[in-house]
Amino acid sequence: MIYEIGDKSGIYCIEGAGLARVYFVAAPVPTLIDAGSSGHAELILRDLAHIGVQPIRVRRIILTHHHSDHVGSLAELKRRTGAEVCAHPRDAEYIAGRRPRRAPRRALARIVYGAMTLIGTDVPRVEVQREVIDGEQLDGFTIVHTPGHTPGHICLLRGDVLFGGDLLQATPGSFRETPHMFTADVPTSRRSIRKVAELNFQAILTAHQPPYVFRAGEKVRELADKLGRLE
Repeated sequence: MIYEIGDKSGIYCIEGAGLARVYFVAAPVPTLIDAGSSGHAELILRDLAHIGVQPIRVRRIILTHHHSDHVGSLAELKRRTGAEVCAHPRDAEYIAGRRPRRAPRRALARIVYGAMTLIGTDVPRVEVQREVIDGEQLDGFTIVHTPGHTPGHICLLRGDVLFGGDLLQATPGSFRETPHMFTADVPTSRRSIRKVAELNFQAILTAHQPPYVFRAGEKVRELADKLGRLE
């Protein structure tokens, strides 16, 4: 399922592409944010066709991080579209297969990770063609390096919209941290949340919950204040 977020925003959410949402930004450079789980390239392209976007029109795929539910269909999407693949250099080496993805340390997370691998989320290697760094401007996006969940996790700021990847999870009326068992470095992730809280945005588009489009920046600042008190 694909739907536009807001009124004539040109930002679309694709649901059903596995465990994580995929976002599409129509202009100025037609861009996919993340690539869904393995085996969902056809669904993503079919949803794009519903809004009149053919594969050849997708010119860029920006990855928020290397986890398999975000890059699982990358190889097929790259093959079908010819799009440029972008990611932070700290995660590019995992995406390209030069460093192995490792199971989480905690027992429960390792069980979940193993189950994900069994259902086909172990993904093929794809070279990252463009490495993006903190503060870089990329056709309307500002790259925000937010390490912690993974070393090269990034968020993308576009106007008053933040594409949040797995930095945060949205709940009714507030935000919370991504479960620690899936985060490589919790203290670093908390610093990244405080960094994002200093930005100006009204909407945040996370990977695993519906878009949060009202007073999101204020709610993220509330979480950052709470985390600061815990420390």
